[in-house]
Amino acid sequence: MGIQDKEQEKNLCPSDFMSYTRTPLSAIDSAGSGDDNAQSPIIDPLLDDEFLLELCDTVRAYIRVRKLGPRWEGAMGFLAAALRDESDGTPVIELGTIQYAYLDKLLDDIVNIGRRASQETRLYEDTKRAENLQRQWRRRFGEDYFALDENRYRALPKVGRMKDMALDLESNDIYERWKARGCETLSELEGNLEFEPGRWWLTLACAHRDGIVGSARETLTTSKYGVHVLPLLTGSEYMVPKSETIKYVRAGKISDIHVSLVNKPGQTFRILRGDRLQSPLAPAFGVRYDGLYKMKQYGQRFNPNTEQHHMVLTLERVRGQRPIEDLLHIPRPSEVDDWALFEKYECEMVKREQGYQGFLH
Repeated sequence: MGIQDKEQEKNLCPSDFMSYTRTPLSAIDSAGSGDDNAQSPIIDPLLDDEFLLELCDTVRAYIRVRKLGPRWEGAMGFLAAALRDESDGTPVIELGTIQYAYLDKLLDDIVNIGRRASQETRLYEDTKRAENLQRQWRRRFGEDYFALDENRYRALPKVGRMKDMALDLESNDIYERWKARGCETLSELEGNLEFEPGRWWLTLACAHRDGIVGSARETLTTSKYGVHVLPLLTGSEYMVPKSETIKYVRAGKISDIHVSLVNKPGQTFRILRGDRLQSPLAPAFGVRYDGLYKMKQYGQRFNPNTEQHHMVLTLERVRGQRPIEDLLHIPRPSEVDDWALFEKYECEMVKREQGYQGFLH
């Protein structure tokens, strides 16, 4: 399913963006959203790209739910400082930072939501600032600015999210046709430290490449240190009312119902969820690590009428982790952008290997 099918654009009303609170954001927040002629702070040349990416993602995520959010004013302070540097002829922000932090996408989103804003509103002034900075960057970087998405696309298999991935068109399952060229081995360190809830991948094979799971297939894997990992990519899931447990249901052949789980009630699992899972907790795109769960119960039955085996897992999330509610906004906007590039990349790879007719089938 394409990205446009799963994420419908909303008609944003400018009045929805008029309430926000000020939250301090390091030194760049002091600029606020005031007059561009005011003394905006000079942008710190050492401003971290990761910080800017997180800032852009946060603001863009609020825009998508028709809000400005608590970090809007800090972001406007950053844009004011960037615009001041551009106007003074001492620009600090380089193209690589814009590409990495998706600053171009932030400007696009601000301009789009501000087009119908009344001239008497702060949103109108913020939109004009974004348009001016966009114009300055287009003038300074020329064609390179318009090629940012193309650069991200080319980087995808080289240094990006599809690094070390190979397409296997012989696979009978189109969702398992990506394989990792080299995989990290699950280790005790990885089992305990490296993967935090909310980590996100384009495919399960990408997660396999990075070592959180021992297979690119939807199956239970266990490391030599006893770390159990269970991807929930298909099937359905529902919350048990007035309880902290969930029920996961899957039907299929005997090989599809994880018979090896029958002796593991009471044990703890890392749970990954995929976008094909029918669940209110599933990510919109890709595969997300949702933390540790304890398996409370395993049940199965065979339906002779359908000749299918049915499995029901009762799972309870381990306490003390990042709340699951905090993970539901993942993938973040920049990750959704990467998903769109991945869909394009996958289509091009299939067409290259099988031709246009093969792609259609």
